[in-house]
Amino acid sequence: METYQQVQIPGGEEQRDILSVDPSKIRLFRDGKGILRLTIEGDRSYLTVRVSRAFPLSCSGGYIGFSDGKGRQIAVVDDLSVLDPESRRLVEEELRKRYFVARIERVDGVKEMFGVVQWKVQTDRGPREFLVRGMRESVFDLENDRVLIVDVDGNRYELPGLHELDSKSRALVEKVM
Repeated sequence: METYQQVQIPGGEEQRDILSVDPSKIRLFRDGKGILRLTIEGDRSYLTVRVSRAFPLSCSGGYIGFSDGKGRQIAVVDDLSVLDPESRRLVEEELRKRYFVARIERVDGVKEMFGVVQWKVQTDRGPREFLVRGMRESVFDLENDRVLIVDVDGNRYELPGLHELDSKSRALVEKVM
């Protein structure tokens, strides 16, 4: 029998009901084709599993959701440390792939034309050029004065606090933000 529990959502007063699963009974593994699977000991197994953060911007370290191949929620784990080491490793691997974020280290150029901003930057993954349409809808404040920028293709870039950038980069960023 499925039971539900109320969970306090970080950063607010809201509470939601989620499927209550003992996280110590969750086991994740990959099949022979590399597909992520999940078993809840003594209960059931899922042949295809997706891993996502419930709050990727405000609480990226906790509240990890598991859903089946049809997108139906299986469970939410608020702390990955309760998972066995192999399951935790697989979750972290999936989250790195899903929430890939290049960190901007230097801004070489910014040009705004007709509501689209073209960025030329150096990141921890090498040089990148990308376009951002609608800065208000594509830029999100993060903690510690960091900013998340989402380009027109859905790629994510983390811009550190302005105080961490060199003076040229800082001046270019201030021009468009």
